[in-house]
Amino acid sequence: MLGINMEEQIKMLIELQGLDTEIFNRNRILNEVPVRIKELDDELEAKSANMKALEEESKKIQVEHKKKEMELKTKEEDVKKHQVKLFQVKTNKEYTALEKEISEVKADASVLEEEIINLLDQVEEIKKSVAKEREVLEVEKKKSGIEKNKIEEEKKAAEKEFNDLNNKRKEFAEKIDKSILAKYERILHKTDGLALVPIVSDSCGGCNMNLPPQVINEARLAKGLTVCGNCARILYAKD
Repeated sequence: MLGINMEEQIKMLIELQGLDTEIFNRNRILNEVPVRIKELDDELEAKSANMKALEEESKKIQVEHKKKEMELKTKEEDVKKHQVKLFQVKTNKEYTALEKEISEVKADASVLEEEIINLLDQVEEIKKSVAKEREVLEVEKKKSGIEKNKIEEEKKAAEKEFNDLNNKRKEFAEKIDKSILAKYERILHKTDGLALVPIVSDSCGGCNMNLPPQVINEARLAKGLTVCGNCARILYAKD
């Protein structure tokens, strides 16, 4: 690379990498926006589904309650009919048999009454749970709305910063040699926005692998672009 001051080029690449790091960070924030919104919506949906499940359970119990009440009504009517028949029987045997039948129907009615009371208790408990879930859901909706507004503000700020940084980068990149810039940008897009890294304690600042002494010396001399043999990032030696 004759005629090119590599030390100056690397210094500009260091500054460009700083800009690109900021650009990639803003882009990451923007990419995370839909994910964060979906997480908030999913949380609300889960709470809403739980409340709906309770409401459905309450409806089922109420249907069962009505069914039991109808059965109880039938039993009570049967008792009345049998009691009327008591005055119509002519033998003790018929009277005893009818009394036994009445007793059995009353026993069945008593069981139904217990079941009805139990179902009513269940309905009341579920109503309390639904009311509580509804309150929690309303609170969560407000919190979610606030968080979404916050995310939207962060998105707007990130978009502005992203555009400003890109404009600044475009202007700054024109100062760098085209062949050097092209190599840097190829590496940049392959390494998640980190193409240029310092040597840190004889290791690559990108992948942390130990570097051969020859590679370290080449980076210090800054006669050309020195890359890490492991991650292919451009290396530079700190002053």
